Amino acid sequence: MNLRDLEYILAVAEKRHFGLAAEACNVSQPALSTQIRKLEEHLGLRLFDRTTREVTPTPEAEFVLTHARTILDNAGEIRKYARLHREGKQAKIINLGVIPTIAPYYLPEFFTHVGKKARARNISWQIHEEKTDRLMTLLQEGKIDAAIVSLPVRGEGLKTRKLFTEPFYLAVPAGHPYAALDVADPGDLANADWLLLDDGHCLKDQMLGICEKLRSPANPVYGHSFRATSLETLRHMVAMHSGVTLLPEMARRRNDGIVYIPFQNDRYARAIGLVWRQTSSYASEIQSLCTFLEKSA
Repeated sequence: MNLRDLEYILAVAEKRHFGLAAEACNVSQPALSTQIRKLEEHLGLRLFDRTTREVTPTPEAEFVLTHARTILDNAGEIRKYARLHREGKQAKIINLGVIPTIAPYYLPEFFTHVGKKARARNISWQIHEEKTDRLMTLLQEGKIDAAIVSLPVRGEGLKTRKLFTEPFYLAVPAGHPYAALDVADPGDLANADWLLLDDGHCLKDQMLGICEKLRSPANPVYGHSFRATSLETLRHMVAMHSGVTLLPEMARRRNDGIVYIPFQNDRYARAIGLVWRQTSSYASEIQSLCTFLEKSA
């Protein structure tokens, strides 16, 4: 059974006449009749009732005809895809992963920068928002092509490119004793009522890394009952005077009841970068976009 056989039986079902079906398929009537007979023998089904006046599909043929239409439609889509690809008109779909502490803040800017350039290259995007460990797994399994993450990350067969560096700020509610600070020093923050992200967020580890004193198991931060699943939750909790936290620059908002205090040392920051599979069919496109984004940062 081949695609041509399916075209023959659909033509006969439509024309209800072997001669007209053969003409529509641009073959001789004997050739068409012979192929349909061979197909019936192969399937062990009689597909058409033949009379001198009309050819009609048998009840058993309806199932075959329905699936034949689907198969031929799909084959047509494959041909169309191949033709558009040859002509350079087929859209390239890049599966892009983004961690939750970056996605809602940076993606609008990302697409503003790359939108026109990507459209010119016929690139479209499918976004996957996951934590870093999960994105690294998806990358190595070939389920996504690239990811925007906080660096550094490791993985076999992966390439990384830093796009920009983003400072952290101490976020405290208006009226808090720390709110009068011009700059923050981690050594002075050990007694703060800290609000942190839930486990699994790389930003939580970065938060703890900024204030070494928070690593002590005796410190209240380890026993704190509240763990946020997003930066927005942290921001709202701070605004409601539930504690203080560290937020990256992109998460800051104006007039939200929070005072954002820069750190005295500019090393308290995170590096944002793009990581991709070297074997991705879109590796060259991704690398080109990296260069463009670096210039736009």
